[in-house]
Amino acid sequence: MKAAWDWHLPVETETQQREIVEFASDLGFDTLIVRDPTEAMARRGAALGVRIVAIVYARPSDAFAAAHPDCLQRLLPAEDEIARAGFEGTPANFQLLSHRWFSIVQDGATLCFEHEASRSFLKDRVSRALEIADGVSFDGFGFRNHYGCFCDRCAALRKSMAAAQPEAHEPELLARMSESSLVTLSDALYEHAKAIKPDAVVTNHVWPPFYPDEYYGNRLRLDFCTQTISWFYPPHWSLERVEFETAEMKRLEDPKRNTFVPFIGLYSDPYLVRTPDRVRAEFEIAGRYVKDHVVLCSLETPHQYPEIADVVKNALRT
Repeated sequence: MKAAWDWHLPVETETQQREIVEFASDLGFDTLIVRDPTEAMARRGAALGVRIVAIVYARPSDAFAAAHPDCLQRLLPAEDEIARAGFEGTPANFQLLSHRWFSIVQDGATLCFEHEASRSFLKDRVSRALEIADGVSFDGFGFRNHYGCFCDRCAALRKSMAAAQPEAHEPELLARMSESSLVTLSDALYEHAKAIKPDAVVTNHVWPPFYPDEYYGNRLRLDFCTQTISWFYPPHWSLERVEFETAEMKRLEDPKRNTFVPFIGLYSDPYLVRTPDRVRAEFEIAGRYVKDHVVLCSLETPHQYPEIADVVKNALRT
């Protein structure tokens, strides 16, 4: 899979929808991952041999959140305060200013994956996506605090685990339950997608990071598990780190669960964009460890910078 994520290029008209598929194809991508695939995208993709994949988010709709507040992740009280302070007391570009890869607490409501209503809601999203798309890609499937949920249901489940395993420490139980929640959900949604459309591609982006195991992606049931080897924001990771991340994720790959695909994050803002030589080096590192599979996010950067478009095109065709 050679995939491009995009949610920046205009897709308001059918002409623009066809053009984004054509641009992805011209660069050499065989998969385009977008928020709201359309029939026009699907038709153009079929003609050009480009799979159109729909992003499925772990965020609830406003209606679901209002009707099922018990099905949302709950933070510790102190973490709620951190989230509030981060939202109200910092500038909009705080992540960039503070050189953070991710926020301490993710903003916005996120589903708790231990509730049947949440799982049904996500299955419905998958079902609707596959009415048009050739596959689905999961994004935001993680924990707002990066390690666990403290809703009543999760607390009760951990209490039951603790009673059955009195020798286990609380952090161990929390980590085990949280990781199991992510893995079990991936299994369920994978099976649901394949039951609807057996040849559907099922992929993701491992985000937000999960603690204590940032490399848990090898356990997820997917066709392709895309994991970050180079992040969007400066300070840009050293090429040594890019290579370490790629090598480690490839080493941990479990082909019985999924195929690891390197994810290269690239934004087009002048203060975020990387040089063509740097982008070329990242693709070369990815290619040394993973043959024929890579993901770029997003298409706006090669669209805005022809010199980077040339790098991407050459990398995908070598």
